[in-house]
Amino acid sequence: MKIGVYAGSFDPITKGHQDIIERASKLFDKLVILVSNNSEKKYWFTLEERKEMVSKVLEKCDNIEIEAYSGLIVNYCEEKGINTIVRGIRTVEDCGLELYFASGNMDMSNGKIDTIFLPALKEYIYVSSTAAREIARYGGKVTSYVDEKIAEMVIERGKNYRPR
Repeated sequence: MKIGVYAGSFDPITKGHQDIIERASKLFDKLVILVSNNSEKKYWFTLEERKEMVSKVLEKCDNIEIEAYSGLIVNYCEEKGINTIVRGIRTVEDCGLELYFASGNMDMSNGKIDTIFLPALKEYIYVSSTAAREIARYGGKVTSYVDEKIAEMVIERGKNYRPR
């Protein structure tokens, strides 16, 4: 069985994330979505809320498993016997950073874990969780950035913004 991992903080999950996940799910028998924390970030939503949003948005994808995880993706992959990480690329800057992480993951796993990159579709190049939060914070239209299933949740959090 071919299993891949796509990880992110998803604060909130965007249409860009959703597109990469749906495209990547066609490449694997199972795709694990890891909802994780980054110690450098302050979150609008708790880990459980972010996992819930990912579940709502991806409810029709039958070969996806969603898990919350704190730690290095490479360690998760080693624990589960998974050898492929999926990453989305929007910009040249993303490419440089993602190549850096892919090289580190390859090194830490002694060459057992590889990374594949999927480019963002042109309509999602400028879509980010940061932009979605900023738009929600000022009462803008977030449905260009996030799925309608979670738009109200993002809008409500924007009205009552408190970093977590």
